Amino acid sequence: MEPHDHDSRPDRKTLQLCRQVERALALSLAESASDLLLDVQVESILPLQGAGHLLVRVSTRHDNPLDVLQALQNDAPRLRAAAAEAITRRKAPELSFQVVPPGT
Repeated sequence: MEPHDHDSRPDRKTLQLCRQVERALALSLAESASDLLLDVQVESILPLQGAGHLLVRVSTRHDNPLDVLQALQNDAPRLRAAAAEAITRRKAPELSFQVVPPGT
């Protein structure tokens, strides 16, 4: 899946949703039971198919990004629940994760 087309920019409400989810996930990751996720930083949240599916781009200093990606996928239900608590929508967005080099 590709991030939202650059030609059709996300609307104000979608961008607001992304910011709310970013804050919620940053807090939730800091409280993670997985040591792999404790140093993960949320770099950005991008809408994929509108506001119903979000791409969470994270960075880490861990040597193996695939281990971090697996830990994120294992923790996805808890992270999605944290996002759902932070937003005012009937349905929480689906989350996909991408590990990127720090500062990208």
